[in-house]
Amino acid sequence: MPPRLHITAESDEFDPEFIQHWKEEGFDVSYLPFTTGKEREFIEELKHLPDDLELGEAYALIAFGDAAALALDVHQKPQPHLAALVAYYPTTIRKPNASYPSQLRLLVHLAGSQPFAPVFPSYRYEDTEPGFAESDLEEFSKAAARLAWSRSLNIVRKGFKIDVELERLWDEHVARKFVDNKFRDAAATMETMVAEPYVNHIPTLTGGIGRHDLFRFYRDFFIPGNPPSMKIKLVSRTIGTDRVADEMIVSFRHTQEVPWMLPGVPPTDKTVQVALVSVVCIRGGKLYHEHIYWDQATVLVQLGLLDPKLVPESMKSKGMKQLPVAGVEAARKVLDEDSVPSNKLLPKW
Repeated sequence: MPPRLHITAESDEFDPEFIQHWKEEGFDVSYLPFTTGKEREFIEELKHLPDDLELGEAYALIAFGDAAALALDVHQKPQPHLAALVAYYPTTIRKPNASYPSQLRLLVHLAGSQPFAPVFPSYRYEDTEPGFAESDLEEFSKAAARLAWSRSLNIVRKGFKIDVELERLWDEHVARKFVDNKFRDAAATMETMVAEPYVNHIPTLTGGIGRHDLFRFYRDFFIPGNPPSMKIKLVSRTIGTDRVADEMIVSFRHTQEVPWMLPGVPPTDKTVQVALVSVVCIRGGKLYHEHIYWDQATVLVQLGLLDPKLVPESMKSKGMKQLPVAGVEAARKVLDEDSVPSNKLLPKW
């Protein structure tokens, strides 16, 4: 049976997107509405959630607002089968110094406006109001909601002792874009992604939002736009709950236009070596989004499109002698920190 997850809040219906995300992660999700003025009935419902579970089976609870406040009170005492409890912006925390059963995975998400400071595990999300994790509310904050989601997923998975092999999923996606000639096409790449993914190459604002645009981008620009000489050398990899962050060195000879990195730039036949970081989010076993970062200045310097000595006259008069940018040295220093002296751009070093 899929792991059981109960979500509860003070409304007859809850954010369907939030519920769907948990279903995509393989959880059996049910929603329990909380009604103000019926606290006793609600507490009894909480206590009876595990009644039909057998030995060795478990469940998790995610609660919001008033329901979260009550759930924190009720579950200070051991509750059979409860593996994880996540509380989003509880309206009160009556016992901020309370201790909870050692086997319970507990996490509290607090809005920046909430004054609570519990001793048990919690995170505060600055510049947010209660409701920041619900996409159908005005208080919704995409950045805070995503961060809270990753932390919640981590706690719930730990409660159920679930281990997801993110690295294999990411490696398969990379192979279909760069490595395996059998799969090196847009359609095969999109098979590894969710229904509506997005990719954002930060320095050039290239990529695509949604399946239609992203498929076109991969088919017409990204895959055919990579020079045959392109190589990728992995420097480090960090694996989180639902993210993989790769630090790598990308090198190629600029024999053709590279639309995703150098849109509109004719071939210069020069060699580029640049440090690049990719942060990919995986949801429900497929890629949800990818953020790619690199230093565009170091690429332009290597192609002769940016001269560090061309300082604006207004800055020369103030003593500035060169732009604070580097060329291929930046990539070399990532591979070997001793290969290039530090602080050469500091005038007074």
